[in-house]
Amino acid sequence: GGCAVMEPRAERWSPPAAGSTWEVAQRNTGSYGKDVRLQISRGEGTWEGAKVVTYSNSLGMTTMATPDDGSWIAIVGGNGKPLLSFDPPLGWQYPIMVGKTWTTSHKVTVHATGKTTAFESSCKVGDHGDVTVPAGTFKAFKLACTTTLGNEDTYWYSADHGIYVKTSLRRTEKSGFGPGTQESEMVSQAIRK
Repeated sequence: GGCAVMEPRAERWSPPAAGSTWEVAQRNTGSYGKDVRLQISRGEGTWEGAKVVTYSNSLGMTTMATPDDGSWIAIVGGNGKPLLSFDPPLGWQYPIMVGKTWTTSHKVTVHATGKTTAFESSCKVGDHGDVTVPAGTFKAFKLACTTTLGNEDTYWYSADHGIYVKTSLRRTEKSGFGPGTQESEMVSQAIRK
C-alpha cells in the first residue's frame, strides 16, 4: 500500500489566546519612518457593537479583527478614534494551502481626511516551511500580496500561532503614503493557545 502525503493546509484561523504577547522588530525606510520594536498584546473588544479580536501595540495603536477569520476591520489610535477602516474587512481566504490565489475588492477610509478609496488586493500562497526568526523556528505559509494602491507585501504566517512571524512590506511610488520598506521579525513571544 502507498501512503498519502498531506499537503500543509490551514482550514481556519486559530488566533492566539487573549493575553498572549509578542515582540516584533521593524527595520523601516522611507514612508514607514524609523526602526522600532513593538510589544503586541492580544485582547478583545467591540467595534460598532460587535465583538472583535484586538492587537494592541506599544505605540498605542490597536488593530481590530473579525473573530471568525482574523480579517482587519480597522486600526485605531491611542485615543480610540479610527485611523483606517476596511470595507469589507481585509484578510486571508481560508483554507490556506500552497498554490492558492485570490483577489478581493475593498474600500479603505483614512479617517483623518475622510477620504475613501476603492482598491483590489491579490494574494498567492507561495510555499510552506520552516522560518527562523529571533523568537525561534516556525512552520509558516509564505503569502505574497499586492494591491492596486501600490503595496507589494510578503507575509510568513504561522497557522499554528495565528500570527505573522515575519513580514516584508514595500510601498511603491504609487502609494499615497510615498515609497518605503518595512522588514519585521518576531523577536520574542509568550503566545498561549
